[in-house]
Amino acid sequence: MSSIEVRTGGSPEGPLAVDTGQGWVEVAEVVERWRIEVGWWRVEPERPVQRGCWRVLLKDGSCLDLRLDLAFRRWALERSWG
Repeated sequence: MSSIEVRTGGSPEGPLAVDTGQGWVEVAEVVERWRIEVGWWRVEPERPVQRGCWRVLLKDGSCLDLRLDLAFRRWALERSWG
């Protein structure tokens, strides 16, 4: 996973554009959205991990899986599909 710059907005707030390293590319479609929460079941959790995840189709035709650490508001590229 690598850090990535993402512009957000909308309702619900989600990715609108992604800096691909060769410039900003707009999100054409949010294909899927899910949330990951781990550690909440522990008796004494050090801090549960909460992440928002998006699979997005960009206007250049590429598909990305993006992850947002909800505690620190940091975006990461999970996977690139083309």
